[in-house]
Amino acid sequence: MPTQTAVAKAVSFCLFAISSVSVSSIAAAQDTGVNNDVERIEVTGSRIKRTDMENASPVVVIGAADIEKGGFNSVQDVLDNLSQNSGGSMTQQEVHGFTPAASSVNLRGVGAGRVLTLINGKRVPKYPFGAGGTSSFVDTANIPMGAIERVEILTTGASAIYGSDAMGGVINIILKKNVEETTFKYRLSDTHDGGFQNNQFSLMTGASSETTNLTFFLEYEDREALKSGDRPEWGTDLIPGSPYAGYSSYGASLSSLDGKTLVDTLSAQECEARGFVWLGEKSGCGFDRTSQRDFMPEQKRYSTMINLTKEIGDDHEWYSRLDYTHSSSYTEIESGTLDNDLIFNVHGDQVTVTDGGGFGLSQTYDKSVGFGGDFANLADGEYKYKRRLLEVGPRTSEFETNNFAFVTGLTGYLTDSIEYDTSWSIARQEVSAYYGGSPTYHGMFDYVTSGENGVSLLDQISVEDAEALNFIGNKRGQSTLSTFNFGINGELPYELPGGAIGYATGVEYSLERFYDKSDAMSTQGAVIGKGGSSASGKRGQYAGYAEAALPVIDDLTVTLAGRYDYYDDESDVGGQFSPQVAVEYRPVDNLLIRALYAETFRAPDMQRLFGEPTRAYSTVVDHDGTKYDSINVLVGPNPHLEAETGTNYNIGLVYDYEDFNLTLDYWVVDIDNMVSSPSAQYIVDHEDVYGDKVERDANGNLISVNTQAMNMSSNKTAGIDFSLGYSFETNHGDLSATLNGTYLTKWERQLTPDSAPLDLIDGEDSAPQLKANLNLGWNLDNFSTNVLVVYTDSMNGYNMDYFIEHGYDEEYDVTVDSHVEVNWTASYFITDAVKMSGGVNNIFDAGPELDATYPQWPHYPRSYYNVIGREYYLGIEVTF
Repeated sequence: MPTQTAVAKAVSFCLFAISSVSVSSIAAAQDTGVNNDVERIEVTGSRIKRTDMENASPVVVIGAADIEKGGFNSVQDVLDNLSQNSGGSMTQQEVHGFTPAASSVNLRGVGAGRVLTLINGKRVPKYPFGAGGTSSFVDTANIPMGAIERVEILTTGASAIYGSDAMGGVINIILKKNVEETTFKYRLSDTHDGGFQNNQFSLMTGASSETTNLTFFLEYEDREALKSGDRPEWGTDLIPGSPYAGYSSYGASLSSLDGKTLVDTLSAQECEARGFVWLGEKSGCGFDRTSQRDFMPEQKRYSTMINLTKEIGDDHEWYSRLDYTHSSSYTEIESGTLDNDLIFNVHGDQVTVTDGGGFGLSQTYDKSVGFGGDFANLADGEYKYKRRLLEVGPRTSEFETNNFAFVTGLTGYLTDSIEYDTSWSIARQEVSAYYGGSPTYHGMFDYVTSGENGVSLLDQISVEDAEALNFIGNKRGQSTLSTFNFGINGELPYELPGGAIGYATGVEYSLERFYDKSDAMSTQGAVIGKGGSSASGKRGQYAGYAEAALPVIDDLTVTLAGRYDYYDDESDVGGQFSPQVAVEYRPVDNLLIRALYAETFRAPDMQRLFGEPTRAYSTVVDHDGTKYDSINVLVGPNPHLEAETGTNYNIGLVYDYEDFNLTLDYWVVDIDNMVSSPSAQYIVDHEDVYGDKVERDANGNLISVNTQAMNMSSNKTAGIDFSLGYSFETNHGDLSATLNGTYLTKWERQLTPDSAPLDLIDGEDSAPQLKANLNLGWNLDNFSTNVLVVYTDSMNGYNMDYFIEHGYDEEYDVTVDSHVEVNWTASYFITDAVKMSGGVNNIFDAGPELDATYPQWPHYPRSYYNVIGREYYLGIEVTF
């Protein structure tokens, strides 16, 4: 078996060790190419290079070997399982949303946009389409697995080091470099119940001379969709245990405009013959959406990376890296509907049809013959067809993503005691999306008014007319980030009682641009059931930072850091100073006591500053229990948003004794002046606070909800991170065990500065209070195996308070059950150059946990669970 690197030895016994990083592990992984007697290295959370890597900032390190032992398919899978991912993840299960091809994580529950994501310490551009149509974030769905050396997760805020966005933590993905051999990998995974088969190929090779190294990487992935039919127990509209589960009432019927009175519908026989579902005499013809839905999209991706380093003399090194990734994804959801999109007004002997989109379309007919005579016997009033456009086919989304990044720079020594690093980078993410399956208001109106007397929407739509109604829309976006930085670090020539003062200081400049442009029809709101927006913006950012490690005495070091950021744009952000103070105390060699205070900030993302209002639709349950399937929702920007501000506290200890290690950290993340775009359901539930954002008709029925961004709230989370690890050697191999997790002690959110805090642990729509992972490993000669147990605590349901208030908790569970998944992996070196691996993820086929109080399909929290189920995989790795 090949000799393990120091990194692999240091972290092979645990998957998620929440601890300070050992000197040997990082030192072996960081090859600066510069000759110096004592190598100093930099870890995420500090720019000062040190010889002792245990410091006041807790960092989780996940090496490439750990990723393999966890059985993970993607970077997103790795991050999903972090216990610090308290708020859950936005995953590719969000097939009904604005970003079904993207994913992100939510450390500390602060929101995906408040977690800074870096690649090799450099910022990456935001995804050009906002989550929910508004919130910018970094997409983690297309980062190539095979190129990763390790992932470092700083679990405290760090605006004093990195500037904006680092409010809940920092994810730094370190890519491999200085490769001198060729490695080919192939991995095939498939699920027990079908669907979601995944093929991954990767090739990494490199060549070196005495002064130069060239590394080349290529990866390809081809993944099947996971369709609702692959998981019928969750794909169905009739999920057991949910009071909201049921077939859609949108089949083919005619009703009063408020939808409360059924006027006409198909016969039971004709309803089912045309692919609809008969709901009974009172409800008429409905629809089963199951056959047209995807849980996860089909995806194809290929990535390439070229890394070049060259020593220039004894004290300088030039480096450059070029990355490119192309991915495409395709997903389907159920056919679109007609509701209040066409309004039929009966008055006397006439019936007049108008559009519900505000385009002024109108045409009048004799009601006895108009629209197939559907209105002949109806009294004066307003009516509508509730129609599933089944003939048009499912609504489709196809995304093409192109990521490009180039970085070049110099690093080395200006003098014997001053080390420098200067670089310029440019990164761009382009996304093109194509949407099908929805008609326009004009197209639908023209169809209904075609012919001499118009067309009845109770009649079947012909193939030719369905093709004409199918509008293919598009949306294109691009986000670009160009950055220059220059920094120095070293030790000052004079000392304090505890030793020399380490320092780092530097300047940065970045220019960020984005545009997000929908087709003209979608932007005008002319596509039924589909919103659109067009926006663009740019801003420059200037920053200067400094950091000093002061060894006050032999066992006590105080680190001071500060950074000033200034934004040059038309917003209200301006300048922001972020300080940080950290203390490290070592009363004995194997015990570190640490504390940290950091002020953080987040500049409003440009989607929320420079975008345009977007129309969307949402399912909302009103105070009286009335369910509205398609409420008009307005989301959009606010050019006067201010920066969010926050504070982070952390106090903890790190203890190592022989083969045992323990870390324990208590942390607090407090954010004020938060920019939020709460859901329509959230606003309706708290209408006493947001009454001006809810529109109702004269009868009190919901018409629309405004969810535009605003500095409106605050958020405070607190908890305990813990990790215990033990490894030991026996005559029958090396054994290891690690238990780590996060226990939330507080999660409160205020809607406004004057409102009472909402408890997101004991209240409704809560998060799991405990997330924990147990990792058990065994290595014997050429064989190794690993078991990972992932635990997610129970939590309160989305609408728990409402269910309790109305007594529904006697019939339905108002909490979401706790959840356990078990992964098993094994690998064997056939020869020194050939390794076989395999495993089973979710051995016991644990499904997601039902939230009976959640009104929308699939009635489980998609931020925490999925329906992939038991998954098998095999892999081979050949090195030569």
